[in-house]
Amino acid sequence: MKKRSIDFNFIASAILTLSVFLAAAFIGDFYFDLNDDVLMKDILSGAYTGVPEGHNIQMLYPISAFIALLYRVYRGLDWYGIFLCTCQFGCVFIFLHRVMSKCEDKGLKIVSVLAFLLFFLGGILSHFVFVQYTFTVGFMSATAAFLIMTHEGDKKGDHILAIILITLAYLIRSEMLLLTLPIVGVGILIRYCLIRNTLCDRYSGGVQISSYGEKKNLFKRYVFLCIGILLGLVLSTVLHKIAYNSPDWREFNALFDARTELYDFQYIPDYEENKDFYNEIDISQPEQELLINYNYGIDDEIGTDILNAVASHAAKLRTDEAPLITRLMQSLSLYLYRLRYIAYQKSYEYPMTDAPFNLITGVLYLGALLICLFSKDRKKKVSSVFLLILLFACRSTLWLYIIVRGRDPIRITHPLYIMEIAVLAGMIIMEGRNKKRIAAATMLIASIASALFIPNQAGTITDELSERARMRAHYDVLYEYFDEHDDNFYFVDVYTSVSAMDGEEKTFSEKMFENVDNSFANHDIMGGWACKSPLYYKKLKAAGFTSMQDAILQDGVYVVSKTVNEVEWLKDYYLEKGINVEVSKIDSVSDAFIIYKFNEVD
Repeated sequence: MKKRSIDFNFIASAILTLSVFLAAAFIGDFYFDLNDDVLMKDILSGAYTGVPEGHNIQMLYPISAFIALLYRVYRGLDWYGIFLCTCQFGCVFIFLHRVMSKCEDKGLKIVSVLAFLLFFLGGILSHFVFVQYTFTVGFMSATAAFLIMTHEGDKKGDHILAIILITLAYLIRSEMLLLTLPIVGVGILIRYCLIRNTLCDRYSGGVQISSYGEKKNLFKRYVFLCIGILLGLVLSTVLHKIAYNSPDWREFNALFDARTELYDFQYIPDYEENKDFYNEIDISQPEQELLINYNYGIDDEIGTDILNAVASHAAKLRTDEAPLITRLMQSLSLYLYRLRYIAYQKSYEYPMTDAPFNLITGVLYLGALLICLFSKDRKKKVSSVFLLILLFACRSTLWLYIIVRGRDPIRITHPLYIMEIAVLAGMIIMEGRNKKRIAAATMLIASIASALFIPNQAGTITDELSERARMRAHYDVLYEYFDEHDDNFYFVDVYTSVSAMDGEEKTFSEKMFENVDNSFANHDIMGGWACKSPLYYKKLKAAGFTSMQDAILQDGVYVVSKTVNEVEWLKDYYLEKGINVEVSKIDSVSDAFIIYKFNEVD
């Protein structure tokens, strides 16, 4: 009977997971959400350098090398897209299977499964359609937290799977996993304390039997869990450091950090107002313009020292930055607003709304609190309320951290909500066994909240797909143009590679699984986060070039810019280098792009 129950839970969970997948496929199509994922895919697949690469810069090496190996075995599939989708829908399956196997009461099982299924459809369906590796990492971390929260007994499988998920998430995007890790830690503490509170001395035949041994073993299990997580992160970091230990990669990593500081946290100071500074670091106005438009890849002299110097100078000039305490108070006000504001989404990302996440989270907090308050064990009641306060304090700290830094896109905020929901739902399912009505009512209300947002979610996805279709109408034609002229090579202005119509349309991204072509791409952008990496120089070499500056002047090499932009900045750059050039418009593509040829003249 137990075996049949296990089989039913597995099959039912698989069918429900398939239904979520089909809903995403029916309503929309699968996209890489951002151009960052597209470039990572190109690096892994070999489209960037001609050979599948294990160093894809954004991921840690072990997982990056594994995906690249899949491309080496067979390059006709979109392995990176398959990998991300497998991770996401694998997490859906784990959540659903976990609920079905842990809810012993039939009524609680039905409403709990319904709550998660509707949450996947009404809350995060758009993330299954527009796939982004940062969100995927947060979802995996939340799944690990749910496994930990619903663990019982002394079986090691749950903890081992949680460690694997956390380690894999860390390999995919370490920064996001570390951001979510504090909530995982609070989840571990909550589950440990709740189980420990159930272990009490008991009497048998008038003789007191101590629970000391059970508590000691419980403590060991959770210490080993923490050690396992730590070892997974440490081992991953060590293997990554070894893989990136060559002088070329160490030099690029320093440049990457400098670039991140300059573009993510500082700005490019005006040239005329800071002429003495730019003269001091030997940067001319045309070179400073390269920093502004991100096309600094053409100038081999712009390296780590230059980027660090500009970032440091910009930091000294900043007078508009409020004191930390002021920024904290402003962030607190925004945080409280987002916590309580409930409205339907008007678009996929902007303007942002946290519904239904904040609504569902509030319902789960209330349900968990009621379950704690109705506990007959006073000690357990007090400790449970304290743990809920600790969870809320942890999430508040993380939210204030990302708001103060101005880094709060939905690919970060939504996973933080899912982390919290996973911990609270796990607490309700496990502790609600003795308070079934409260637990069932809580999950039912959460189900209704999610269901109310399903039409909005579907409409948001449809609108976003329409916007992306407008974007693709331009970029698909451009990429077809590149393919039709495969004997040529094209350097694309960075802003052109991001948006064809200057913000009037969605930024560039690609569909997954459509027209998969992982052969060497005869084009590259003139800047970006991969610029000046060993991969960048490998691509230049594969195309027969030694530098971008020299390559642009060669036969068969062209520059691509959108029609609303001029390329005088590039002509000025060559003139400053002592090279007189003439610029010719060779072709136009999709009424959005111009193909330019630069020729050196005497």
